[in-house]
Amino acid sequence: MTDSLITCAAAFLRNKGKNVITEKEFLMSISMDLHWMPYGDAQKVLAAMLTAGVLEKNGEYLKPSFDVAEVDVPVAYRPSRELIASAGSKTSVPAKQQPAKQQKSTDVFPMLMTEAVEAGMEKRDFISECNVVQKKLNIDIAAAGLLVLRDHGVDIGPFVERTYESVMRK
Repeated sequence: MTDSLITCAAAFLRNKGKNVITEKEFLMSISMDLHWMPYGDAQKVLAAMLTAGVLEKNGEYLKPSFDVAEVDVPVAYRPSRELIASAGSKTSVPAKQQPAKQQKSTDVFPMLMTEAVEAGMEKRDFISECNVVQKKLNIDIAAAGLLVLRDHGVDIGPFVERTYESVMRK
């Protein structure tokens, strides 16, 4: 699995044209920009990369532990379902070793967006509705996301406390 994690990391870094990135940039780019996987799966893949030593965390930055130029990346690379599935099953990392932002994620909105997509909503429609609610009620986008999910019949219980903490930290 390490070889496929290295290939995935190399493909991402070449796509971005960078050798150093932030954790948030990695997660958002893989899920939102490249559409390789949902945000939750991107978190699992990142955790697997950190655990395997493919990426190293230095403060808030991630850098490869290998020479990106030496990796043979296929044209139009996309991570396989097997990579994503195996990363999800191998991330039983003790809390001390997990990245700090993953433990205390302040950016709840991408998770809410993933939940909306899984509930059958289009991503752009969810974001649009959230923007309307946010402007109308003058609230945080994450709180608006909770309201939109609730209005579409999604159980928001698992996200309430995390959203509350996120809003209170801002």
